[in-house]
Amino acid sequence: MRSVRLFDFIQFDGASWQVVAQDGAELALKNMATNRIRRVPVAELLSDDSFLPDSPDRLPSLEGAAALEALDARTRARVERLHRHVHEVLYGIPPEAEPETVPAPEYDPGNGLQDRIEAKLAELSAAGTPMGERTLFRHIAAYRRDGVAGLVDGRLTRAGSVSGRTDARVMALLEAEVGGQKNLSTGTRARAINRVQSIARQQGLELPSAPTMYRILKRIEGSRQPFGNPTTRRTQANRPDRSWGGQAPARPGELVEIDSTPLDLMVICPDGAAGRADLTVALDVATRTPLAAILRPVATKAVDAALLLARAMTPLPMQPGWDASLAYSRSVLPQGMLPGDEEVRSGIAAKPVIVPESITVDRGKVFVGSTFTAACERLQISLVKASPRTPTDKPHMERFFAGVNTGFTQYLAGYTGPNVVRRGKDPAAEARFTLAEVQNLLEWWLVAVWQNRPHPGLRHPAMPKKDLTPNEAFAALAGVAPQIPVTLTREDYIALLPVDWRSIQPYGINFNGLHYDAPALHEYRGVASGLPSPANGRWEIRYDPYRLQSIHVRDHRKGRWIEAEWSLARHLVGPFSLDVLTAAKKAIGRRYETVPGRDLLAEVNRIMTAPAGRAEAQAARRASAAAPAVPDPAPPLRLAAVPEEPEPESGPAAETAAAPASPRRRRHARRIDLLED
Repeated sequence: MRSVRLFDFIQFDGASWQVVAQDGAELALKNMATNRIRRVPVAELLSDDSFLPDSPDRLPSLEGAAALEALDARTRARVERLHRHVHEVLYGIPPEAEPETVPAPEYDPGNGLQDRIEAKLAELSAAGTPMGERTLFRHIAAYRRDGVAGLVDGRLTRAGSVSGRTDARVMALLEAEVGGQKNLSTGTRARAINRVQSIARQQGLELPSAPTMYRILKRIEGSRQPFGNPTTRRTQANRPDRSWGGQAPARPGELVEIDSTPLDLMVICPDGAAGRADLTVALDVATRTPLAAILRPVATKAVDAALLLARAMTPLPMQPGWDASLAYSRSVLPQGMLPGDEEVRSGIAAKPVIVPESITVDRGKVFVGSTFTAACERLQISLVKASPRTPTDKPHMERFFAGVNTGFTQYLAGYTGPNVVRRGKDPAAEARFTLAEVQNLLEWWLVAVWQNRPHPGLRHPAMPKKDLTPNEAFAALAGVAPQIPVTLTREDYIALLPVDWRSIQPYGINFNGLHYDAPALHEYRGVASGLPSPANGRWEIRYDPYRLQSIHVRDHRKGRWIEAEWSLARHLVGPFSLDVLTAAKKAIGRRYETVPGRDLLAEVNRIMTAPAGRAEAQAARRASAAAPAVPDPAPPLRLAAVPEEPEPESGPAAETAAAPASPRRRRHARRIDLLED
């Protein structure tokens, strides 16, 4: 407690003062160095951190005022009984008596303290609870010094030691053993104790008994789970070694987090096998709105961050190839899983388009690429790199992924469960959906369900008990901090796609073994672009790895993008991805030395319309591999009228470049369409 009285000498505001007068709620202070008088309110003086009295506090401490609340019932009753006796000795009446109560003659305050003590000792002896004189004197002194708290037996409130009388060096070995369990397979406590005992004996240390070591080990475990689930143990170890903070963005786009995780779902991969998929999401923290979500097969190249940014800032209907992809998925999925165009477009219109101001990313290569960083710099988006192996830097992403699993993934065939303990007998055999189908279903679920589902983390100060949906949160925050609506144009979207360089031949452009052409390319056939390295005279192209039915060629001379379609795109059943193309080439490469165009088209269509189950898909692949080639009376399709000069390419393009027609190729003009089987 703090107090100040007249004529006290105090330290305040970096100087020495004396209290010389009081006027109501103000004190007059005289500076001891300059004799200047200063008027200060009493409340301001006592609450100031620089206030320091010249003498110790004369008021009693209230630290032990709640001492009885921390005691068990039996100990509390004993302390209250002792308090009654001590209070009666000092003041003549029990503590619960009224002030007007007349003290007993033997405890009258007019009697000497020694006489009152002797009377109390006689009373206690007669009641069968004798007490020594020195003991009662000690209780009276403790009560005067600390109040009721001084009557509590100190042995009952003394803090226990974790180690007790155990050697500190043995305790250090136990601590090191518990800390070393982080990345090890889970063992038993007996293993840990045996290791500590072995090291302690080598160092000549005195060891406590085995039961004592077990008790100590349980005390120092805490929440580290050294002998529990290893994943929980590693998660606990990744907690920051500091006080936890919190992020509370006040406007849409102020903070966006990007992260990836394997989806708990088995999907049909382009090669017909069942496999997991990686989900990469950009999430706005203020409204919990997913700006973009992209699926990729596990163990493949990660999603390009520039492509994710392009999809985040471009509404779905404005993305090239999205309409065709949605129409194809609607045609192959069970009726009703994807609604009609009007319902889809109305749901998309309700989903806000948010411009990021700051993006938190991990330290993957795709997030520090030149295209992504240059685009963020151009759009004035700040990049924040999360600490290595610290998922707590992006906590909202972990909650979002859990929501996707509980609200979307678990309702699809092929759900694997969050861990092996909850996994079914064979989720791979249950897989029914391709990656492209799950992508379209996920995009519709985010628009129709997630955006309209209340979230506990979204609250408005005016309605603190109501959980808001992401759409409602955006409307509430946009009214306070309105955004300028900004979306990428078609040209901006194309500029963020992955880049490559190709020459324009008389037949068009050879990209990944496919021939792309457009009427606008006619004037540039066989013409060098004039661009320096790394183009080396070739033309810049942009491609969407998920929609390869067309590519985009930059016409830097006229400032436009030329969309070039695959020469066989009109015969496709729907848009296909780079993974589908790679799987088709791999399947054909097992049968032919070259990759005929129509065989490639047939294989792409077969993959995209393959049977849903794993057994059916494997049977279809075996039938495709065993099917003989059927000669076609029509002239073979020549995909390469003019041989193209070798280019320094890498990846699938270098392995499957189209070759001139050969007798072997003419013998394999067209195979049986497996769709008719």
